[in-house]
Amino acid sequence: MPEKHVVIEKLTVTDSIGTRLSDYAVGRFEALPSRKSVKKAIKRGLLLVNDNVSQTAHRVVQGEVLTVIADERSRPVYKREISVLYQDDYMAAVRKPADLSVSGNTFRTLQNALAYNLEKTKLMDALAVPRPVHRLDRLTGGVVLIAKTTKAATNLGEQFEERSIEKTYLTWVSGRHDEERRYDAPVDGKEALTAVKTIKMIDHNRYGELTLLEAKPKTGRRNQIRMHLAQAGHPILGDLKFEGRKSGKGLFLFAKAIEFNHPKTGIRTIIETKVPKKFNLI
Repeated sequence: MPEKHVVIEKLTVTDSIGTRLSDYAVGRFEALPSRKSVKKAIKRGLLLVNDNVSQTAHRVVQGEVLTVIADERSRPVYKREISVLYQDDYMAAVRKPADLSVSGNTFRTLQNALAYNLEKTKLMDALAVPRPVHRLDRLTGGVVLIAKTTKAATNLGEQFEERSIEKTYLTWVSGRHDEERRYDAPVDGKEALTAVKTIKMIDHNRYGELTLLEAKPKTGRRNQIRMHLAQAGHPILGDLKFEGRKSGKGLFLFAKAIEFNHPKTGIRTIIETKVPKKFNLI
């Protein structure tokens, strides 16, 4: 795929043969939440089939790769302050709020807020706009890495593909989870692995038995941690999509740290941020 395309989401067709693209894509991409948004993306050439522009009437078949890309023709600036945890001429790390999508075909996204919050790089291979190199669910807050240059974007992308980047999450889940475990159930037909460790267990006067877990996904499937824990009978507090208890304070999943090799120096680097106050349940 040409470098000018900023990939937002991608999936491989595994469960449908012959369904119209405009029907199949509905509800499968966080960036395209409605039928209207799907049709709009197809019309603008932002929903690709095997890296090619397609039509609403295209009949998807098993094995095709669907990709949502950002519209780089016009990038509005969302003037919202975002906490910058680190930045230099090559990259940055920011703290994404839990109510904000990383990117997508809407105005209020982390992507659109980056130009307002980050210093511009003067390097020759500067990207037109800073680019998030990975995703967090809209309801999940925490550390997101940003590339400022083409080389940094490529390098960090390769680290994710090689699984040399380590992400650490904290989450409150229902029930007593009193052991370290590795969950390996496939997600969307693909290999998925999540390692979890118990931090503490409590009896909450409102939510009952809860466990605070540290989770480290070894793969980067969409909703991976949420699905693995729900399948194990320990849904995340506030995760209404996967049978979690309503919390009144949103989803109790937070990306607190990320460890990677700096794209320029190669030095192993850890970026960490404070956990939200709502996590202090006792």
